[in-house]
Amino acid sequence: MRRLILFSLAAVVVAAGGASTARAAAAPVNTSAPVVSGDPYVGKTLTTTTGGWQNSPTSYSYQWVRCDQNGNGCVQIGGETTKSYTPTSADVNHTVAAWVTATNATGTAGPVTSKPTSTITPALPPTNTSLPNVVGKPLVGEKLLANPGKYSGGAVASYGYRWQRCDQSALSCTDIGAASQTYTVASADVGQRLRVKVTASNPFGQTTGTSAATAAVTVPTKVVQTTLAESASSTICCQRVRLTGTTSPATPGEQITILAREYDQIAALPVATTSTDAGGAWSVTVTPMIETAYTAQTGTQTSPAVTVVVHPRVGFGVSGNTFSAKVTARDSFAGSVALFQMLTSNGWHRIALVVINPLSIARFHVHLKRGHTYTLRIYFPQRQAGPGYMDGTSHSQRVGGTGA
Repeated sequence: MRRLILFSLAAVVVAAGGASTARAAAAPVNTSAPVVSGDPYVGKTLTTTTGGWQNSPTSYSYQWVRCDQNGNGCVQIGGETTKSYTPTSADVNHTVAAWVTATNATGTAGPVTSKPTSTITPALPPTNTSLPNVVGKPLVGEKLLANPGKYSGGAVASYGYRWQRCDQSALSCTDIGAASQTYTVASADVGQRLRVKVTASNPFGQTTGTSAATAAVTVPTKVVQTTLAESASSTICCQRVRLTGTTSPATPGEQITILAREYDQIAALPVATTSTDAGGAWSVTVTPMIETAYTAQTGTQTSPAVTVVVHPRVGFGVSGNTFSAKVTARDSFAGSVALFQMLTSNGWHRIALVVINPLSIARFHVHLKRGHTYTLRIYFPQRQAGPGYMDGTSHSQRVGGTGA
């Protein structure tokens, strides 16, 4: 899911000669976003921190907001103005976030928004809407994958797997003792059929779905392996990456299934299929939007994984002394802090903190000295992007000063 986020800026002025000076210590200045903790279910209490602030705030105020599933379009939730909020049925299929405003003797700053929660779901166990299925061929040495299926009700917090060996009728099945998402078919399975039971759980309960049984396991007459290589080990969201490989022995028409596991996914999923050409080679494009591990599966073998890391896309616009920035990736970065930087003889120097505002609007002003030219950019640190992402850097722009 692609998400577009814009930033707003705490006031900072670029001084003559390229040095930067902050306005006299006054109202609080935000340095890190509030963080919401708790489980995203109706009836489960969420709590926010204040975030980080300079200039010693003496008090904080809070406002909880309801947003769309991408964390955008947030509207205030009436009466919810404390550090804690308990989602209601009105929040189902939405995300929520906390706005925090800080005050000291000199003034007030904010609100600054937290990163939105995951989508709020009902206080119910998961309900299976599409049964699990087994990906792969029932051949000795083949690594099978349990596709966990789809669920409604409360969001799934974890999956459990139980692989089973069945008779030819698939009416009598016993546990093998394998409990991971993948299972490598063994010689003891020959003549038997295989299936998997998947248990989806959350704080309110669990449900178990059972896949259809495979055909009877056989010994392959030919083991087809494949290499797997990526065109880039790192990319900027959301650019395509080409995965390629060659089967051994070269096997025309061999079906290749691409499995992907995103950084924070609890299961790998099939995302693409292709077939080999006359020489046994294949290729397919994927679009990683957060760090993702890929494997390629033939009829009899699964390749080692390759991992593609992802930098958020950072855009930077300039119009006179008015600047704008945006960051694009799978997730919302609401409340995160980027750096507005200027190139000096000693490298890139921070001249401002750029903080995502609650309305996702991003225009800010910096006064530049007349007759000078500045090279500027927006830098998004990895610690602000969060787990699963690398840092992000906009293109740089040369800007001439037009007045104080």
